[in-house]
Amino acid sequence: MTDFRQRRAEACKTAFEGFEPDFSSARNKELAQAIFEMAKEGYFSKEIAEKTGKTPKAIQKFFRRYRFPNLHNIEMPKMEEMHNWKGGTKLMKGYLYRRVPNHPNGTKHGNYVAEHRLVVEKKIGRYLLPTEVVDHIDGDIQNNSPDNLRVFQSNGEHLRHTLAGRCPNWSEDGKASLDYARRQSRRTWKGRVIQPTPAE
Repeated sequence: MTDFRQRRAEACKTAFEGFEPDFSSARNKELAQAIFEMAKEGYFSKEIAEKTGKTPKAIQKFFRRYRFPNLHNIEMPKMEEMHNWKGGTKLMKGYLYRRVPNHPNGTKHGNYVAEHRLVVEKKIGRYLLPTEVVDHIDGDIQNNSPDNLRVFQSNGEHLRHTLAGRCPNWSEDGKASLDYARRQSRRTWKGRVIQPTPAE
């Protein structure tokens, strides 16, 4: 039995202490008692349903009918104990992310951090600032070798370096959109009007 299963079994046993349901009105008293025993041992409603040939909804309805203790969020598994745990890494927008509890710059859900940033942080011995950008030298965003990574102080500095000497390949729609924007007068935050650029 895993640590999680042991913890859940103990928590459910505690939750059911002193609880004695009245199955006198149950159609199948043996089945009702079996469900009761499995719930006490920490089985989930889905698992009880599989063992009894019922649906999880029917088991949950049974719990409510006989006023079982609320087991919905009792002793939930840690992420690494869940059946779909993949070692704490996942792919997001082509980048590898790793789950790092308590990292100050982790994502809102799960506290994941881009692996290339973790590699650089280990190399330089400090957390990266949110404004600092890590660049993959060879262009392969999954090659997180320390030798393939370099840090820029800002995204502007990163773009200046990586786009230097490159000619943007604008589509015809993109060119037309830029040309239209260039010809519009616009007001600055101080109220000064900037006149449109004259047509060439």
